[in-house]
Amino acid sequence: MGAWNEDNFCNDDALDWVILLEESKGIDTLLSPIESIINNNEYLESTECCEALAAAEVIAASLTGDISSLPEEAQSWLNKKHGLFGKKPKIEKEHAAMALQSVKKILVDSELKELWEETESFPKWQEVQDKLITKLNNV
Repeated sequence: MGAWNEDNFCNDDALDWVILLEESKGIDTLLSPIESIINNNEYLESTECCEALAAAEVIAASLTGDISSLPEEAQSWLNKKHGLFGKKPKIEKEHAAMALQSVKKILVDSELKELWEETESFPKWQEVQDKLITKLNNV
């Protein structure tokens, strides 16, 4: 696992996804990893979990209005006007509900959870996810 701390953006998979997000238009790239987790009835691989957690963080930050904890590329994407009519991405409460569902599913059974359980940092990682769940519940 290419992670340097428990934060959901402090791993290679999340940062690779953030670059894709910055280059995208609309919210398809934002929602894709979340929908992938929700619709997956197989084993949840670490890469897709990291991407979904990063996407959930972007959704939570956007809806709470505090984007300061996001990587610069994600902040740029949120503030950039996209599409034919030049509108900023419209992130809604239903997206937070989807993100919440994906985070909870990752915490039940996933490769990412198993990898973190093998480290002494698992309680800190779990705390990060608990804070994310709280943010998503309160939007």
